Amino acid sequence: MSSSASTQDLAVHLTALPDREVAALLVARPDLAAPPSSSFLALATRAGAQGSVEQALAGLDAPMLAVAEAVVALGGPMESGETEGAGGTQTAEGDGSDGTVQSKGEPADPSEAGLAGLVAAHLPLEAEQVTEALDHLGRLALVIEGRPVAALETAFGPHPFGLGPWAAEPLSAEQLPPALEELSEVVAGGGGEPVIPATSVEMLQALTWGPPAGTLRSGGTAPGAAPLIERGWLERSSDARGRTRFILPRQVALALRGGRLTHEALTAPEASVLETVGGAVVASESSFHAEETVRLVGALLEEWGREGGTIRRTGGVSVRALARTADALDLEPDAAARIIETAAGAGLLGLDDDGATWVPSILSSGWLADSLPQRWAPLALAWAGSARTPWLTGTRDDDGTLRAVLGPDLEAGWAVRLRARVLALLGDLPQGASATPAFVRAALTWQSPRRTVPGGAISAVLAEAEALGITGGGALTEAGRILSRRAAASLDEQDAGRGGGVGSAERGDGDAHAEVLSDDETLAALEAALAADLPAAVETILVQSDLTAIVPGRPAPELAALLERTSVVESRGGALTVRFTPESVRGALDVGYRAEEITQAIGRYSPTPLPDSLSVLIQDAARHHGAVRVRAVSALLRIGDEATAAGLLAEPRLKDLGLDEVAPGILVATASAGQVLRELRATGLAPVTEDASGHMVVGPAAAQRGRRAPEPSRPGSEHSVRRRRPG
Repeated sequence: MSSSASTQDLAVHLTALPDREVAALLVARPDLAAPPSSSFLALATRAGAQGSVEQALAGLDAPMLAVAEAVVALGGPMESGETEGAGGTQTAEGDGSDGTVQSKGEPADPSEAGLAGLVAAHLPLEAEQVTEALDHLGRLALVIEGRPVAALETAFGPHPFGLGPWAAEPLSAEQLPPALEELSEVVAGGGGEPVIPATSVEMLQALTWGPPAGTLRSGGTAPGAAPLIERGWLERSSDARGRTRFILPRQVALALRGGRLTHEALTAPEASVLETVGGAVVASESSFHAEETVRLVGALLEEWGREGGTIRRTGGVSVRALARTADALDLEPDAAARIIETAAGAGLLGLDDDGATWVPSILSSGWLADSLPQRWAPLALAWAGSARTPWLTGTRDDDGTLRAVLGPDLEAGWAVRLRARVLALLGDLPQGASATPAFVRAALTWQSPRRTVPGGAISAVLAEAEALGITGGGALTEAGRILSRRAAASLDEQDAGRGGGVGSAERGDGDAHAEVLSDDETLAALEAALAADLPAAVETILVQSDLTAIVPGRPAPELAALLERTSVVESRGGALTVRFTPESVRGALDVGYRAEEITQAIGRYSPTPLPDSLSVLIQDAARHHGAVRVRAVSALLRIGDEATAAGLLAEPRLKDLGLDEVAPGILVATASAGQVLRELRATGLAPVTEDASGHMVVGPAAAQRGRRAPEPSRPGSEHSVRRRRPG
């Protein structure tokens, strides 16, 4: 039985390679390039290391990975000519003298054709595919002169393709069993004399496609084992606990399989099985979701402008703040977490002066003033490159710690590549093809079987794309195709030099993503794509006497803003249905509308006079509005000297603090405590912070609160979390 290629063998092989092929290896396996190796032996040691080999395997598609596994599975007796019977009717080709497959030489060498033929005889692949795969595995230094490196054998485990070890004693073709289908048919009464009892056939059925070994329970019996052992079709051994263990030899399993290493086709999932969605439906559904996401992000900014998302001591927004936000947005907590992460990813959220609360950032005011396409584009672009996993909010990590929205535990490097892979895959599908999570998982698994994707991640990414309006009805939109080309180009850059799998089709349609747009160009293209899909805006509202109203289409921005302030939504879709309530009208009064202004504003969009019931509702809400007044206070100042208090109120440099005297020696400020401390010190005073019980607070925590406000922060940043100090 031949052994795997040793480190010394690999070093000799690398030494003999031309410089250009060594350079190509370092490009194809970039982990070998840095730091530079001092010698070919050192390079061979690194190239043969388990971790490096696993990285190389992660870039292979299913057909190429199957060829690599076949080289491991067919090593040993197969290379010595024992393919007849075990492989059906194939015989390994050699140099004509001893039947041994020769070391890999030039591409035209017959011995290489023999190895390719041997592998092709056992896999559902064309000989050209196998030859190309073997060449690529050689360029990756995974297969050397027809032999796998040791780490490649380890990577596939002790049972490649579910096969056991070779038989202890060689078996001739006459000694090997017929195909399992034939044995099963005879036992089932399909004609002919049974070769072995039915119980023996049942054992073979359980072991043929793996796992190839079984352990007998203590006191158990296996009546079907004896006939198989007599023929050499089964071997008996003992495990570490002394229990009987049966093992199906590799050549016996191959014979039972009819020479096949796998019974599954090594072809990519067919897009023809997917449903096709019409272009109008895609545009309608995606534009609706895009507009809804923009609306919800705007509502989030308004809610957190009033009361931000407080940070837990371990990082991330508190559960209570998330629940409050979800209630304010009329969403489930998981959907609210997605909106929060979407806003933060686009830079619309930052930390307050104390670093203890997420609030709208300095970018949010400009964003709110933009048009719908201009607001949507940065959200979509930020999502496509995000490493965040908001669907994990509320779950626990391996240490049992609760994952919180905007917390560091939701950061995952693999999420960036997963979004790119999903977008690139969707871009390769025919126009209007509605991809399902099962199809996408199967396609991504075929592209890179060794790249594991956490459970639920693909469904979550597809759901996010649908909610953002990047897909509509499961099919990619024109805006989505812009992101898809960008993602495909990014993947090509990451995988440069690794080479595509032998079964891979070229991504995209030729040079579809040859020219990569800049961020600004991408934003402009996304805006134009969404604008083209948006239906015409409607400036009409039909108000009913039961205080409901219908907008027969997509409301114009001004009308949408008015209804957002004055009503509650009952349903969305092809038409918008709202209801005017005392609470909704009070909301408009809270932001500065007068009763007459509300009535006039709604009346401008109504083709008929407003019903009296609405006018009465508005006037009644206005009469009760403001009966109780609440002032927002961020800091309280206690001053023992009344003259000092009067001086502070009169000091022009402190006018931005919003100081007011509520009792002798007691001032309140609308500015934060940190800003108050900073500006009082700038006037020459020596203020200190006190806690709720009146005790002075000194030390790092107090100094922290006196620092200047930080710049807007991104979620998952350790810098963002470190600013939070236990109080």
